[in-house]
Amino acid sequence: MSAVTKEFLTEIDETTQEVFDLGTIRAAKRKEGSRRKAYEKGIKEVNAIAGRDAARELTDWIIQEIADKQTLPTARRVRKRGARICRDHGEEISTGSWLGA
Repeated sequence: MSAVTKEFLTEIDETTQEVFDLGTIRAAKRKEGSRRKAYEKGIKEVNAIAGRDAARELTDWIIQEIADKQTLPTARRVRKRGARICRDHGEEISTGSWLGA
């Protein structure tokens, strides 16, 4: 996992910990479960396609969704938002990309 992905996932874990009043980051990771893998994939893909600023934008969106709605965004919503962010940054999404699924 790249330093960028790790940094952004840590921020998501911290938000999850705060919003859901969990005692530890480990508990936050357990609560996120398989969705955390989707967040990791999304951040990695966006970073690879459109760069760090775009990956930051996706991370901020995930954090805002958790904070505002007190729910974890689904993998589908993360893919759709990630693809939109890449397109907004002038990048195309191939149908073979996880974001294009």
